[in-house]
Amino acid sequence: MRGKELLSRRATSNLAAAKMDLAGANVEGDEDRITLLETILSSGADILVYRPQLQHYALLFGDLDTAEHAAVVVPGVGDGTNLCHDWIPDAINLYEASDSTAVVLWKGYDNPVDVLAAAAGSIECGDELATAAYDFTEFITTLALDPGQSLTVIAHSFGSIVLGAALADAGLEVTDVVVAGSPGMTVEELRQLHLEQSHFFSEQAPGDAIAELGIFGASPTSPQFGGTRMSTNEPEHPMVAAHSHYFDPGSTALENMVDVVTGQYDDIVRHRAAFPEIAGGLVAWALRMPVVPLQMVGRHYRGPGFRILTNWCRFVDLGASETGNLVCEVLDEGERALLWFAHRVGAVQHPGPEHVPDPDAAATTEDPGDHEPA
Repeated sequence: MRGKELLSRRATSNLAAAKMDLAGANVEGDEDRITLLETILSSGADILVYRPQLQHYALLFGDLDTAEHAAVVVPGVGDGTNLCHDWIPDAINLYEASDSTAVVLWKGYDNPVDVLAAAAGSIECGDELATAAYDFTEFITTLALDPGQSLTVIAHSFGSIVLGAALADAGLEVTDVVVAGSPGMTVEELRQLHLEQSHFFSEQAPGDAIAELGIFGASPTSPQFGGTRMSTNEPEHPMVAAHSHYFDPGSTALENMVDVVTGQYDDIVRHRAAFPEIAGGLVAWALRMPVVPLQMVGRHYRGPGFRILTNWCRFVDLGASETGNLVCEVLDEGERALLWFAHRVGAVQHPGPEHVPDPDAAATTEDPGDHEPA
């Protein structure tokens, strides 16, 4: 109980500090700070971490003492605007959809301006990522969860890179992991995260350009990585079509997250890979194989030529990912062309009116050949 009592005291202190800062922002007429602080205070969450000068926050929705399950959401890059418009609503959506679950939103790391800035050599080429990984691991211990409570970490976008480093190098232990829209987790295969295959889940929506970058290690959604890739879109559900909609209410993506968090594994809707996607993934995997030994060495090497090695491996990863995507798109378009030709020559009968597919329902299928801007 001592750990949770300390957590409660910190939340009380942080609440008082946030209220004082809001009063100061009102005096100064700082509209951005006012919006940020009002959003935090009106969310109804306990403020577990409050370091506004660093843009570090952690908010708790629900009661950790009585919840059977705990979920910690680690968002990607962004600032106060993202906290107000994306991260807090996402955490609330997960909390409201999950039974007997407390949800924590943790953004306690220094992030680059965007994912491309990180790829150019910012956070992952220095000590910042290791610091973020160890800080996150330490934060999880402060939650003082009981042995009977499950803990799921759901990481989105760049947050999955921080989570990957925490699992691989900082000794983080969790019940389950879900990554959504991940550009990589700093590793090439699941075993490097010290997780069992049955407790690792991933999601990638069609049109998610960030997830398709493939610049921070192997794609967590690839069959070669391991784990379970979950569907993001099913008929009669809101469509998840890009990078920032995995937590949309009523979506298959959110429902699958809830099933993982609450341990309803049999209810998870798994992604159904088509042949073009499988072929593209195999091509990308084959192209990455020659640099895997160098990447393994580079994880712990910081000597001369480190940046050159890292950037070259990243270039190969990106090329492999893009080549795999191209193969997938070509095969997918070829399959469509053959089907069209078959319909034209009468080899395949056109569906009758009662069998005409709903175009809206068809749009919800996960077709890796349909890419929209993120």
